[in-house]
Amino acid sequence: MDYIIKQARSEDFLEIAALDRSAWPQEPDTFIPDGEHAWRLWCEYATVLIAEIANENHRHTIAGVLLMFPTKTGEIFLHKIMVHPDFRGQGIGSALMKQALQAAKSVVLLTVNPDNAPAVRLYESFGFRTRTRIEGYYRPHEHRLLMEYLPAQ
Repeated sequence: MDYIIKQARSEDFLEIAALDRSAWPQEPDTFIPDGEHAWRLWCEYATVLIAEIANENHRHTIAGVLLMFPTKTGEIFLHKIMVHPDFRGQGIGSALMKQALQAAKSVVLLTVNPDNAPAVRLYESFGFRTRTRIEGYYRPHEHRLLMEYLPAQ
């Protein structure tokens, strides 16, 4: 059987995801959901900031998470920022973002749905600017703004 090995292209991701689903056994004891597997890797090899809250029993709860990692071009990609619904509106997301941006030594990139005006305004309030609009980023009807933050030199 002949084959070549090459770098996947961005547009290959749906086919790769379909292969991933069909390649894993479906028994609950052996199947590792992609999300858990990805977070396992990200926690080891990427920057994952958490906002942890202690309750009255001194038990800790993760209230928010920010994930970013370096790109092949030397920039940093901010992939996720999220706050548990019970803790929204308390400045946790802003605190995560501020710490991440203060630590950034190179350009920070993120993508956002251009129709999500509140998110775009939030990112702009932290100093992000739109670099470009990418039509069909995920699928033909799913567009994204690529935004960038330039750290202080």
